[in-house]
Amino acid sequence: MKRLILAAGLFAATLTASLHAQPINMQATIPFEFRIGGTVLPPGEYSIRHSGGVLFVRQTTGSHKGGAFLTVGGDRPAGSSAAGTLQFNQYGGTYYLSKVWPEGSKEAQSPPMTSHEKELARHIGQPGTTTVALQTK
Repeated sequence: MKRLILAAGLFAATLTASLHAQPINMQATIPFEFRIGGTVLPPGEYSIRHSGGVLFVRQTTGSHKGGAFLTVGGDRPAGSSAAGTLQFNQYGGTYYLSKVWPEGSKEAQSPPMTSHEKELARHIGQPGTTTVALQTK
């Protein structure tokens, strides 16, 4: 039974990974503290990878903070630049990573909104957005 469950899990992981386009392997300098889900990350240089529906963000200098975060796909708005970009929702001085667009891709990857971010959106309204350029690693 354990072998059957393990085999099914490996099959599902392989299938999920093959459904996504090429993995993202980028880096960015983020000049402000930001949140992904419930994780607060300091300003700094970050390595950003995406594979199989999981976004891996790791600080490359300093404390080496980071984590792995589930994402969902979404379309790039018509007429927007094809450059690699991180987009943050901004509520006052609080920033949440909202989308990751790899260079040349028509599909963005987005971590789900947390209940805290939804609450901020209800009280503050439409967030401002801030973008940070991604560089190929």
